Amino acid sequence: MASEASAISLSDSDEEEEDANLPSREECEQRCQSFCEVTGADSALAMYYLQNRKWNLEAAVSDFFPEADGGQLPKPMSSTTSEASKNSVSRPKSKSDSADQAKAGSSSSTEKCLTLAPPVLQPKHENTIKVLSWNIDGLDPDNLQSRTEGACSVLTQENAEVIFLQEVVERSLSIIRNRCSNYQVFVGVEGDVIMPNAYFTAVLLRKDCTNVHYVNIADFPGSLMTRNLLEVKADVKNVPMVLLTSHLESTAEYSAERKKQLKMAFGRVVSLPQDCTVVFGGDLNLREKELAGDSAKPLGVYDLWECTGKRPEAKHTWDLMRNDNKQLGGKFQPRCRFDRLYARHSKPVSLKPVYFELVGIQRLASCRRYPSDHWGILAHFNIQGTAKA
Repeated sequence: MASEASAISLSDSDEEEEDANLPSREECEQRCQSFCEVTGADSALAMYYLQNRKWNLEAAVSDFFPEADGGQLPKPMSSTTSEASKNSVSRPKSKSDSADQAKAGSSSSTEKCLTLAPPVLQPKHENTIKVLSWNIDGLDPDNLQSRTEGACSVLTQENAEVIFLQEVVERSLSIIRNRCSNYQVFVGVEGDVIMPNAYFTAVLLRKDCTNVHYVNIADFPGSLMTRNLLEVKADVKNVPMVLLTSHLESTAEYSAERKKQLKMAFGRVVSLPQDCTVVFGGDLNLREKELAGDSAKPLGVYDLWECTGKRPEAKHTWDLMRNDNKQLGGKFQPRCRFDRLYARHSKPVSLKPVYFELVGIQRLASCRRYPSDHWGILAHFNIQGTAKA
């Protein structure tokens, strides 16, 4: 996010506006500063949003973050299930499901925390494939060892066949390779040398059920943040798949570049042979308004959160109202769906998406923080036909 906005001067004519509800100049300056702190926007953009919404900070923040809930505290879940939830498929039950019921965001002494004891593995199902994506926040040096080990505990517990990671750093990579030894690890870095302070993506494939054909890295030519598209083609439980992950350009300021990167990624998704299922995702930093024009989602590409029922409890992946690893100055904390998974079916269809959920929502007992400031996302597929492990 951007640094604090500079002080903003308001003219006498502004103070004399006919609207009797116009705040004082001091209050307007404070709201501008709060808007900048929450959104990362500059003072001019803050003035534009606030003035056009009669200085309603909540409305301005909500409109800036189309995915946000307008700065309101999360509402308690109703006993009446939403229509989307009624139509969605429930996750298969296992002994470890009780851990998923822990309430994220609570720091009370009674909250159940994730320990680094040997994880209870999710049961293997020969007719399913799980794809997990997670920005593990390797750029935050605080508690990096504990947080990465905690993330690895979640990864091994979920036992997904395919894992996409973003914001991996050299230090966290060594932990991942050690703790997730049953996975092949492919990183989005050219060559064998990782530069100091570099951060990058990774694809992890479970060794017992995957056969890798190739790995490719495509740079985004306009990126100022060394972002790229990591592609792996593999048979996963005998299902031909092409797996693509990326960490698209960050912050509202770089929306134009992010849209170019998204267009390039979607172009690759639809260009791949029809005999394979394509899954693309990661920390895409997307705002809904960016899925338009040249960067619109192509026909035949599906948002996995949407096509599995749009469960509201699995919507926000960067949710500063629930996840306090990072907190922005001021009262309002944004909630965004930055992390996403998309799929394009093979012909004939080999995988059917059936469920979508968040992972990594428990605090770590070791440091009382979450593994990352992002929640991980996990999509479940049923294998169609006879292809299986």
